[in-house]
Amino acid sequence: MYASPDETLVALEREGYFTDLKTATTVYLAGRLHRPVLLEGPAGAGKTELAASVARSYRVPLLRLQCYQGINEEKAIGQYDKSLQELYVLLTSKSDRAPDWTEIKREVTSRAYFIAGPLLEAIEQNQRCVLLIDEIDKVDYAFEAMLLELLSVWTLSIPKMGTVHATSIPHVFLTSNQERRLGDPLRRRSFYLVVEHPTAEREAAIVARRTPDADEKTHRFIAGLAKSLRAYTMEKPPSISEMNDVALAMQLLGIEQIRPEHKDIMLPLIAKTEGDRKRLLMRQAFESIVRIAGRYASEVSPEEVTDIAAIFAEKAEA
Repeated sequence: MYASPDETLVALEREGYFTDLKTATTVYLAGRLHRPVLLEGPAGAGKTELAASVARSYRVPLLRLQCYQGINEEKAIGQYDKSLQELYVLLTSKSDRAPDWTEIKREVTSRAYFIAGPLLEAIEQNQRCVLLIDEIDKVDYAFEAMLLELLSVWTLSIPKMGTVHATSIPHVFLTSNQERRLGDPLRRRSFYLVVEHPTAEREAAIVARRTPDADEKTHRFIAGLAKSLRAYTMEKPPSISEMNDVALAMQLLGIEQIRPEHKDIMLPLIAKTEGDRKRLLMRQAFESIVRIAGRYASEVSPEEVTDIAAIFAEKAEA
């Protein structure tokens, strides 16, 4: 655990997550006060990567619960190993003495016969870990209610076994793409951050870190292209990591700036749904996006990009 928000900011940036002091302060306070952090924002803006970066900076395990419609407590908390239970009952019943069914029942419902899911595994760690509950907006309110016990008193109730108390309290991050509104009880127990896509200057600096051999004009163009694509009516606007892929592809192909004739090459990298592919194939659509990207790129301050990149590099070396 770092001693201050400033140290937390430096640690995150050393791991390649470029953020601001507000986010670092929230992460720091949540860790100190044992509060979960609820991260909301568009897909691909860096919510999941923030949790991963915190785990890397603390040098602790990252345990992830990927949520989806229909997820149940067995997937989240765990379940009994039925084959092991049956084997124990079979071996005990074949012994010379009469089986003690009360003792057998107590044994087969003990922790030794339970396979832990991510939530139980997280609170049983000897050392504090990072627990990521990803895309929580996909679960129903009943599942949310189950999480409240964990996030309120750091215990889990397991049928037939009883209540399991946390050995260590994990650093919890909840992410939401805002597909539905989360319940107020869960929000009250969390610190709240909106994670937006980065500014053009910051995104250019991020791209520069991934492609240091590329020209700075390319870095600014990628930032402008990201802004242009996200302003377009796409089903799935590109994420930060996807724009990094575009920059790496340009470097491998020797392309300094995307032009209309590169449409067929670039579409598989930036259009990830059939609807988006058709939109970009419409008359002059791709050409317009590239033209607007160039305009946005010209508005990106090279000095500010250089300053941000220098700060990142300086803190990474510290």
